[in-house]
Amino acid sequence: MEKGSKHLITTADERTWKSDRPVLFLGEWCQLYDRRALWMSMNGEVAVPFTPEPDKKSNDIEYLHALTDQLLIELGAALNALHRTTHSSRYWNILLGHWLRRYVNVCYNRYFTLDQTLRKYKITSTTILCSEDFSLATPDSSSFVQACDNDRWNNMFYARVLEHMGIKAFNLTVVLIEKEEIDKQQIVNKVPHRFNFRTLVKTFIKKVTAWFLKNNDALIISTYMPKWQEIKLNLALWQSPQFWKTPPLINASADLKLRKKFALSSNTDVGFEQFVRDLLPDTMPICYLEGYLQLTQQAESLNWPANPKFIFTSNSFDADEIFKAWTGIKTEQGVPYFTAQHGNNYGTLNGIQNWPEQVSVDRFFTWGWTNGNSKNIPAFVLKTNNVQLKSNPKGGLLLLGVCVEPMCTMFDDYHEHGIYQKQQFLFVEALPQKIQKSLTVRLHDRWVKTRWSDEKRWSDHKLSLQMDLGFEPVKKAIGKNRLVVHAYDSTGILEGLTSNIPTMCFWNGGLDHLLPVAKPYYELLRDVGILLDSPESAAHDVAKHWDDIDGWWGSEKVQRARVMFCEQYARVEKQPAKALSRMLRTVAGSHDNQAANSEFKQ
Repeated sequence: MEKGSKHLITTADERTWKSDRPVLFLGEWCQLYDRRALWMSMNGEVAVPFTPEPDKKSNDIEYLHALTDQLLIELGAALNALHRTTHSSRYWNILLGHWLRRYVNVCYNRYFTLDQTLRKYKITSTTILCSEDFSLATPDSSSFVQACDNDRWNNMFYARVLEHMGIKAFNLTVVLIEKEEIDKQQIVNKVPHRFNFRTLVKTFIKKVTAWFLKNNDALIISTYMPKWQEIKLNLALWQSPQFWKTPPLINASADLKLRKKFALSSNTDVGFEQFVRDLLPDTMPICYLEGYLQLTQQAESLNWPANPKFIFTSNSFDADEIFKAWTGIKTEQGVPYFTAQHGNNYGTLNGIQNWPEQVSVDRFFTWGWTNGNSKNIPAFVLKTNNVQLKSNPKGGLLLLGVCVEPMCTMFDDYHEHGIYQKQQFLFVEALPQKIQKSLTVRLHDRWVKTRWSDEKRWSDHKLSLQMDLGFEPVKKAIGKNRLVVHAYDSTGILEGLTSNIPTMCFWNGGLDHLLPVAKPYYELLRDVGILLDSPESAAHDVAKHWDDIDGWWGSEKVQRARVMFCEQYARVEKQPAKALSRMLRTVAGSHDNQAANSEFKQ
C-alpha cells in the first residue's frame, strides 16, 4: 500500500474494517464506545469533522431551504404525474415536507463529509456492503429517520456518494449480504397491542363519545396538552371529546423498476444538486410511491368529521402519514389547518423557521412569540400549562441531559454530542465535593435507544454522583432537588422557567444557533446568571448560590429577567382550555370571512 494511504471506514459495521493497514474512520459514529478495545488497537484515526463556521452555517441553512423549496415544486409535479393527481405544493409539503427537508440535510451531510475527507486524506480503499435487491427506500418518514442511524443503510448511502463522485482510484472490497438482513435493520417492528382492562375502558369511552360526533366538529388531535385539558378544550368548543388515533400504516414493497422510471430532471445540475436529484427516487419512502394508493384509501376510510370547522394538532404534522394525507385533502377543500408549537427551538433556532407545520398552515400557535409574522398566534405553553412543577428547597442538584440525536441533520451530530458530553464532565468536576455528592445526573429517557452508551461513559468517569436512568417522570426528579441545571438548549428550560423552578443552563456555542431576534432575550438570562457561558462558570455559580438558592432565584433582577423571557417564549395561561378555544374560534371565523370575501370577489 502506498505510504500515507488509508482504508476508509464509513460506519461501525466491523465487516467493513481492515486491521492489516492504516484506517481512517469517517466519523466518531464509527467508533462505538462498547467496542473501544477493538478500534483503539487498530492503526487508525478519525477524520476531521464536517462542522462549518457559524457564518457559513447560516448561509448553508438558507441555501438548503431554497433548494428544498425548489425540489418540493419539482417533486410535487412528478408525483402528480405518477399518481394522476393535481395536488398543490401545499398538499405535498404537508404530506412529505418533513421527510424532504431531512433528506436534503442528510444528502448535504453525507456528501460534503466525504468531499472534505477525500480532499484532506489519501484514501485508496474502502469496503461496501452489497445486496442485489437492496433499496434505500424505507416504509415511511419515521423509519427514514431510524435508517439514518443504521450502519448498513449508511454504508450503502456513502457508496452511492462515491459512485456519484466518480472515484475510480479506490480499491473496493464488496461484502455480499442478504436482503432480509437489511430489512430487519430498516423496518420498525410493531409492538403487539396488549388487551387489558384499561384498553377495554378506552374502547368503551370511544364508542360512547362517537354517538355525539358531528360532521362539522373540529378535528382535535395530539395537542401536547394534558389529556384532561384536551377534554376541556373540546367541551369549550361545544363538541364531544374524541380520542382520535390513526391505524397502523399498511406496508407496501419497494418496486425498483418503478423507481427507475420515476426521476427528477437533473440535466443542468452538477455536483451536490445533481446528486440530491439523482438519489431522491431511490430514497423516497414507500408510502409516497408504491404505497400511496393504500395511504390515501386509509385516510379516506377514517371515521373522522367529514367537514370539520378546522384541524388542530401540535404533534401529528410530522410522522403520522395517514393524518397528513387526510389533512392535505381537507385543506384543498378549504378546511382551516392550525398547528401549535411542539417544544423549544420554534421562534429561536436558525433553521427551523421553514418547516411545514409553520409555512403550510393557516395559523401557527406559539408559546408567546410572533417574530413579526401575522400567521403566528401568541398563545402559551401547552404541555405544562396550569400543571406547575415544584422543587425542594432543601434538596440536591439535578443535571438534565440529552441523548445523541439521529444522524439526519446537516452537520456532525456525533462530534457535537462528544463536545456536549465533555462539557458535562467538566461541570461536575468543577463542583465542590460537597455539592458533587448531592448531584443526580438524569439521562434522557431515549438514551437506551441510542448507541452512545451514556450510562457506561458516566460510570467509567468515576465521579461522586447519583445516576437517574430516566425511567420515572422527570417531575419526580425535579421535586427532589433545589436547583436544575440543563446542559443543552431544551424544552425543559422553558418548562422550568414558566413553573418558576430555580434553573441554570449552559451549552457549547453560546448564542450562535439562535435567530437574531431571539438573542436579546437569551442575553437577559445571561445577565442574571441563569444562562452561563461555560461549564466551569456554571459550576462556580452553583457553588456561589448553593446555600441560598431561593434567595438568588427570588431576587428582583432574576425574576424580572425570567418574566420577560417567559412573556416571549413560555407564557402561562390560568385557563388554558378556555383561552385556546377562544383563540381557535377567532382564527377559524377569520378564515371563514376571508374565504367568503374571496368567493364574493370572484
